[in-house]
Amino acid sequence: MTGVGRTAGIGAGIVAPTSDHTVGNLPYGAGKGALDRIVLAAAHESAHLGVTADVVDPGPADTGWMDRETRDELRGRAPLGCLGTPLDAAHLVDFLCSPQGQWVTGQLLTSNGGLA
Repeated sequence: MTGVGRTAGIGAGIVAPTSDHTVGNLPYGAGKGALDRIVLAAAHESAHLGVTADVVDPGPADTGWMDRETRDELRGRAPLGCLGTPLDAAHLVDFLCSPQGQWVTGQLLTSNGGLA
């Protein structure tokens, strides 16, 4: 995704989605781990161009894939007592791509409502 409104360089931002739910799916986990490292390295290597690069882990967002048991179990562990939605992660991405987020780069951010 690209952001607009940066004050330096070409005014672009890279935001890559990741996941920490990798147990039981080694290829998926390896791919996400590689993506994380590539984007974080890109933050340093493209900074002179005014390009920011971050990784966002939205946690277990309720997108319809969960059965009732999974949803109840995760909701019970969530400090806020609810699960996130795709819109919650989108708000973070929107911030990162906005002028207000131009100082954030090289970060792996978790947007999961405190669910550890």
